Amino acid sequence: MTRAALYDQTGGPEVLRIGTVEDAQPGPGEVVLRVRAAGLNPIDSKIRTGFVPLNAPFPRRVGSDVAGTVEAVGDSAVYWDGTPIVVGDEVFGRGEGSIAERTIATADGIAKRADSVPLEVAGGLWIAGLTAVSCLVTVPVGEGDVVLVGGASGAVGIVAAQLAAAAGAHVIGTASERNHEFLRSIGVEPVTYGGGLTARVRELGTVTAVMDCHGREVLDAGVELGVPVDRMVAIAAYAALEELGVHNVERDARTAENLAKLGDRIADGTLVLPVADVYSLDDVVAAFTALEGSHVPGKIVVTP
Repeated sequence: MTRAALYDQTGGPEVLRIGTVEDAQPGPGEVVLRVRAAGLNPIDSKIRTGFVPLNAPFPRRVGSDVAGTVEAVGDSAVYWDGTPIVVGDEVFGRGEGSIAERTIATADGIAKRADSVPLEVAGGLWIAGLTAVSCLVTVPVGEGDVVLVGGASGAVGIVAAQLAAAAGAHVIGTASERNHEFLRSIGVEPVTYGGGLTARVRELGTVTAVMDCHGREVLDAGVELGVPVDRMVAIAAYAALEELGVHNVERDARTAENLAKLGDRIADGTLVLPVADVYSLDDVVAAFTALEGSHVPGKIVVTP
């Protein structure tokens, strides 16, 4: 049996409990992971509260980001480059219901983890990292671009801002003032969000692209600044997609190969993703409470 975070009804963090589930066996193209770190994501909360409907019976498991050790391998389970997956491999990526002692992962949703990639960082990289990659694929940027990133101190924003800067763009990122020093440390010019944002951004440069990694504010600012809607991408401001005609973030770049490339960047120090706090599995309610009230840069991670 495996201990896992479960919930029997939609609601706040308090509906979560720790229970036991049967140990699953891997099917073709699947592996069983002993979970060593599992990052929390806003989408986990949105599903648990019912904001994002889920057609699945209760009790439900929670989580998708994972880093762990391969315990069992199904038929035809190989990495994205064709290398066989073997028991004992250290991997990271996606595993449904990952806030647990064990989870099932598909081979196309994991990459091998190098020792130089910290467990807690790897365990929170799948959604944030690949959503950021997708932002840059949807709206490519480079030398000469000035990119406005909304929510630049959130996990997606942190990665997207660094990838944009690495591509040669000048990056302006919205954040609360307490996170400005951190943004400067990763090469981002910070600007305080809230009323008057457009005027403050206009003083910093001529924006050529906008990435919503938190909410609609930067998209509205982009419209006021004259940024073409085809140079704006949204991951959170769902209503603005149709109303403003901006791009929804594309999905095809969310691959194990791109995940492996992010791991390489973490390993060589050209990409950072801070870990804001680490909780035990038994403290999962506190972990989600912190996630839903946090303005601290980086990921909140559970280590079963």
